Amino acid sequence: MSGSSESLDTIHLQDRGFCSWIAAFIRVKDADILRKCGRDAVQYLSFQRYLLVYLCVICTLSTAVVLPVNFQGNLVGNSTDFGHTTIANVDSSSQLLWIHVLLAIIYLMIAVFFMQHFSHSLQFEEDDQVSKTLMISNIPKDKCFKSIVLQHFQESYEDISILDIQFAYDITKLVKLDSNRRRALEAKVNSENEYHKTGQRPTLRPYHCGQFCCCCNRCGCQNVDAIEYYTEDEMRLSNKVETEKVCAYQRPLGMAFLTLATDVMAEKVHQDFQAVCQGVHNSAVSSVSEEIGVGHWEISYAPSPGNIYWENLSIPVWNWWLRVILINTVLTVLLFFLTTPAIIMNQLNEINYQKAFHDLHNELLVQFVPTFLIWILSAILPIIVYYSDQYIGYWTRSAEHHAVMRKTFIFLVFMVLILPSLGLTSVKALLEWAVKDKQHRYRWQCIFVSGNGAFFVNYVITSAFIGTGLELMRFSELFNYGIRIMCARSTAEKTAVRKAVIWEFQFGCQYAWMLCIFSVIIAYSIPCPMVTTFGLIYLAMKHMVDRYNIYFAYKPSRINKHIHTTAVNFVIVSVILLQIVIVFFTALRLTDTFQPTFLFSLVALVFTLLVFFGRISFGWFKGLTPNYKRAPTDSDEEALYQHLTADSRQTEPVKPFVANVLKNDSKGDARQVDSVRSNTNNYGAIVSTDTGNLIDG
Repeated sequence: MSGSSESLDTIHLQDRGFCSWIAAFIRVKDADILRKCGRDAVQYLSFQRYLLVYLCVICTLSTAVVLPVNFQGNLVGNSTDFGHTTIANVDSSSQLLWIHVLLAIIYLMIAVFFMQHFSHSLQFEEDDQVSKTLMISNIPKDKCFKSIVLQHFQESYEDISILDIQFAYDITKLVKLDSNRRRALEAKVNSENEYHKTGQRPTLRPYHCGQFCCCCNRCGCQNVDAIEYYTEDEMRLSNKVETEKVCAYQRPLGMAFLTLATDVMAEKVHQDFQAVCQGVHNSAVSSVSEEIGVGHWEISYAPSPGNIYWENLSIPVWNWWLRVILINTVLTVLLFFLTTPAIIMNQLNEINYQKAFHDLHNELLVQFVPTFLIWILSAILPIIVYYSDQYIGYWTRSAEHHAVMRKTFIFLVFMVLILPSLGLTSVKALLEWAVKDKQHRYRWQCIFVSGNGAFFVNYVITSAFIGTGLELMRFSELFNYGIRIMCARSTAEKTAVRKAVIWEFQFGCQYAWMLCIFSVIIAYSIPCPMVTTFGLIYLAMKHMVDRYNIYFAYKPSRINKHIHTTAVNFVIVSVILLQIVIVFFTALRLTDTFQPTFLFSLVALVFTLLVFFGRISFGWFKGLTPNYKRAPTDSDEEALYQHLTADSRQTEPVKPFVANVLKNDSKGDARQVDSVRSNTNNYGAIVSTDTGNLIDG
């Protein structure tokens, strides 16, 4: 299997048929994804398969048990009405409601079982290099020298062996200059390739949109020789890069990466400084302790070099927190006033859009316009959250993914599930209801009407057939690619444009988006069991699209174990939302007589919330929650997985904790030139790390 990834890439390159991607997609195995995209991608896809199996069980129970029970009532319409299949069709005094209440608890127990099994299969092993490296902060900037830091550790910890000490520097400007230099290099190579093919020296207009601007000749804009222009541009930027590199070494950030011989030594130093922070004992001293301010040091395990945004390390702490507060405040305001498309729908109602669609004799448009609007806004929201977090400037990619995941999931659940279920237009409307005159009564009986179920079924259908299709097309990247191509000065810059739109797979956004729709499916699996069938279709299509995109379309990305465990918690939150829906339904239909179904469902909900929040907040009830350490197995699949992981560790070179832009990049430039010269693909191609070839996505 050593060449399976290469053979798949070669087949996909050679076969240019309309459906050639299908054959390549079918042949992709988890081992190929592990080798090319990393362990995180395999675990993400494994998580989706667990949800698929869980949803198969839920779909079977909901359609075989709940749907016939709901259909026996006679409160909503006739047998041809959609509302006849919902829980609203069951009488509030009927003993059949016990089936709904008990199934909500059974669904929770099944979810916990599946998430326990998934957590057992998670691989939380850390990179050996990372586990032996510590990140030290708050070193005086005028004392960032290897000799003095090495002297301190040799005197205070005589039994440890230090392999390497690297410092972080302010390279924000250097990264931008080097990026521009690489773009100029690629454009120069492309221009030379064109000259060798055609025998004519290419020209360009050295302005943005120069290749598409038709009025440049009239304005007197002259064409220049492309090879000479990009050669001069590269030389100018190379000189700036070298000058800035010298300046960057004079701007240390007071951070160091200390790599020790073994992880035991690293753990000893880390625990010693943690004990100092807790006031257990004083730190180990040396003759230079006061000079380098050891008492103010903060030590933690370092993330992997590829996980670090080196250009963001220079952001001051106060500046970072200011950005966090301002950006999250803006997002919260957006949540308050533009949470759901009901605001847009209210404006459409004023112009009587339904009458216009009725005049067209198209009932489908009347039903799907609200659903399509909420899907569009819910698709835009993750993009807004992602780009806003880009301005915050997280130090690591995994922290960025985790923050995007949590915020996106919370906002989407409010937008898509909670507020539409309550019949409110936004969080603003919810607050207005909370503080308004108590003489005005809110019509809670309007909650969970049968029309809500149809709305969410339409939403899941839209996500399954339109949403996954647009993800496969990567419409946002295609739009970005078109804008960048239009702004390019010449066709020689197409390589840089193509690389700019090849993004890392955004695990945070994808987890949040998928789990939001999963929450809708589970929360309405009992009140509206028909949603589970379409939810199963959505999750199956989502899994296939993500599998294809991860392998063929996106660059590998790194996340940490906290994102996977957060996803597990969000699954449990989804089932808790189902319990809340059942409690609300039984409470709002209380009669003068006592309803034991309400009391039982309320007690079950309180117990579930106690266990859940006790576990995530205080570490209680560890035996009742799904997050466990990995249990080793002896299966063939596990042996193959461990073998591939071990091979990847042995073949992967040790990366020093130095930003790539500070290294001697002559070899990197040579590889870049070779890649550009062999590049004949268009939008959506990514470079295989194994073969160096381009893979059409």
